[in-house]
Amino acid sequence: MSRFAEGTMKVIHDIVSAKALDDYKVDVEFDTGEKAVFDCSRYLSMPYWKRLNDKAFFNQVMVGYGTLVWPDEIDIGPEDVWEFAERYN
Repeated sequence: MSRFAEGTMKVIHDIVSAKALDDYKVDVEFDTGEKAVFDCSRYLSMPYWKRLNDKAFFNQVMVGYGTLVWPDEIDIGPEDVWEFAERYN
């Protein structure tokens, strides 16, 4: 379900499905029905997301509350995914 970012009129489109792909990419579908591929490689060198370098861990991606999530409370918000993902439909 789309919602507004707190204190703004910017719409946030929730992620409704996610599947890990090769090369640290995730295939996502938004609540709009749009499908896209999101490249997570930009996050791999940052301390908070360092665990994503472990491919088995990366492959555990799932959707929680419209966000890409992994175990240990690691996440990437739908705003970043929406902005940087490459749509394919």
